Amino acid sequence: MKEYFRLVRLLKPYRHLLVLSFFLILLFSVCNAASIYLSIPLLKTLFTSSASDVTSIPATGLFNELRHSVDTYIFVGGDKYSALVKVCVLLLAAYFLKNVFAFLQSILTQYVEKSLINDIRRRMFHKFNSLSLRYFNERRSGDIVSRFITDVNAIQNTVYVTFTDIIKQPVLIITFLTLAFLISWKLTLIAIISVPLSMLVIFYLGKKIKKYSIRVQEKLGEFTSVISENIYGGKIIRAFSMEDFENKRFDIKLKDYFRSLIKSAIYVNMNRPITEIVSVALGVFIIWYAGREIFAGGTLAPEEFIGFLLIIFQLMVPVKDLSTVSNRIQESYASAKRIFEIIDAKPEIYDSENAIDKKEFENSIELRDVYFRYNSEDRVILEDINLKIKKHENIAIVGLSGAGKSTLVDLLPRFYDPQIGEILIDGVNTKDISLKSLRNLFGIVTQEIILFNDSIRNNISFGRDDIPISQIVMAAKNANAHDFIELTEDGYDTIIGDRGIRLSGGQKQRIAIARALLKNAPIMILDEATSSLDTESESLIQEAIEKLLQNRTSIIIAHRLSTIRNADRIIVINDGRITASGTHDELMHGSESIYKRLYEMQFG
Repeated sequence: MKEYFRLVRLLKPYRHLLVLSFFLILLFSVCNAASIYLSIPLLKTLFTSSASDVTSIPATGLFNELRHSVDTYIFVGGDKYSALVKVCVLLLAAYFLKNVFAFLQSILTQYVEKSLINDIRRRMFHKFNSLSLRYFNERRSGDIVSRFITDVNAIQNTVYVTFTDIIKQPVLIITFLTLAFLISWKLTLIAIISVPLSMLVIFYLGKKIKKYSIRVQEKLGEFTSVISENIYGGKIIRAFSMEDFENKRFDIKLKDYFRSLIKSAIYVNMNRPITEIVSVALGVFIIWYAGREIFAGGTLAPEEFIGFLLIIFQLMVPVKDLSTVSNRIQESYASAKRIFEIIDAKPEIYDSENAIDKKEFENSIELRDVYFRYNSEDRVILEDINLKIKKHENIAIVGLSGAGKSTLVDLLPRFYDPQIGEILIDGVNTKDISLKSLRNLFGIVTQEIILFNDSIRNNISFGRDDIPISQIVMAAKNANAHDFIELTEDGYDTIIGDRGIRLSGGQKQRIAIARALLKNAPIMILDEATSSLDTESESLIQEAIEKLLQNRTSIIIAHRLSTIRNADRIIVINDGRITASGTHDELMHGSESIYKRLYEMQFG
C-alpha cells in the first residue's frame, strides 16, 4: 500500500480541484437522494384517496416533520393532479441537477487524472535521462517501454478510484443509509449485516489479485522485450532463417502472460458476483421481513417500504463499486512499484555539489591508476591504467576484441566512473566538472550508429535549432555525405525512419560523422568511425577527418590499422592493461607482439 499512498501524495498540486470535486460530489449525492425520496410522495399522490389523507398524518420527530413539510408543499392548496405536477417538476429538477453536478465532477476528475499521469510520465522520463548507461545495460528495453506505457495506464485506474470511488461512493452510502435509517432503523440495521461479509470476500480476493497482478506485469515486460528485439534484429533473424525459433520463443512468453492474465481475471471478476449474491439475498430477506410487518399492521406504510427498497437497491451500486476499490488498488500495486523503481532510481553519475563549468580544453587529459569493472560480479575490464594525452595529440588505441578499448574512452565523458583512480582534464578531476560542460568538450562517433526517426537535417544538428543550414551542409560535405543526401527525395528534410533504417550502413556512419563535425568539440573520440564505409568513401572520410583533427585532440579506436599509421602515439591494450605505447614504426620494430601480429594479419 506504500506505493498507493505515494500516488495519492502526488495529487497535492491539485488539492484545490479536489476540494471542488468533493463539493460537487456532495451536491450530486443530495440531488440523487432527493430524486429517490420523491418516489414516496409520488406513490402517495397516485395511491392515496385525497390530499387530506396525507396532510392529516401527525408529524413527530425530525424526519417526520421534514416529510410532513414536503407533503404539505406538494399536496396542500390543490387537487391530486396539481400534486402530481409538482412531484414531476421536482423529480425533473432533481435529476437535472444531479446529472449537471455529475458531469462537472467527471470533467474535473478527468482533468486531474490526465494531468497526474502526464506528471508521472514526465518525472519518469526526466529521471530516465539522468541515469547512467549501466542502468540500461542491466535491463531489457522492452521492459522499460512497458513501464512507460502499460504500467502508467494501469495507474490511471487507481487515480480514478481515488477521485471517484473512495470519495463519491462513501458519500452516497452515507446519504442512502441516512435516508433508509430515517424511514426504518430496524430494516437498515439488517441491511448493514452485509458489510462485514463483503469485507471478508474483498480481503481474500485482494491478496490473490495483488499476487497475480505483479506476475502479469512481469510477463508483459518479457514478451514486450521479445517484440522489441525482433524489430531491432529483423535482418539477422531472416538471414539465419530463425523466424520459427523466434515465433516459438514469443509464443512461450505470450502463453505465460495469458495464463497470468486469466488467473488475475478470475479473481477480479469473482468479486462482483459474490458481493451481489450476498446483497440480493439480504434484499430478499428485507422484503420478506418488511412485508410481514405491513401485513401485521405495523408502523411502516406501503409507499415508505417501496421507497426504502428503492433506496436499498440504489445503495447496492455504491457498495458494489466500493467493494472493487481494494481489488483495483491491488491490481495497480505492481505497476506503481515498477514506476517508482524508475522514479526512485539513484543516478550513478551526477554533478558534485561544487562542480565547475569548464568551457575550454587547455593542456591535457590524464588517467591515473584507473581500475574499472561493470559490477562487482564481472571480470576486471580495466586495471592500472595510467595515460596522459596532451592537447592537439592524435592518439590511437588498438587491441584485440574485448580488451577494454571502448570502455576506456567511455570513462572520459563520464558515461561510467572508475571504481579506483581518477581522470583529470587540465588537472581537474572530471567528477568536479559539471556533466554538461564536460560532455560539451567531446565530439563522439560510436561504432554502433544511433540515429533518430527524424529528418537528416535534425539528425545532424541534433536538437540545435539555431544552426543555419549552411553549416549543416558544410559538415555533411566534410563527412562526404552531401552528395547522397541531395539524391534523397526531400534532401536534408528526408525522414530516415526508425534507427535510420532507410539509409545504408555507410550512409548512417557518414551522418553520424557529420553530426560530430558540426559539434566542433576540442576533443574528438572516434570509435571505429570508418568501419561501415566502402574503400572509396573511407578514403574521402579519412582525408576529411585528418583535416578536422588538425589543432584538435583526438582519440581513435580502430581495427583498420591503415587509418592510424600516422597517429602521434598508438596505445596497445591487452586484457585491460596498457602493454605498449609508441608510433607505428616504434611498435613494428619493438618487442611488442600484439600490434605487429594485428598488422601482419591485415597486411600480410
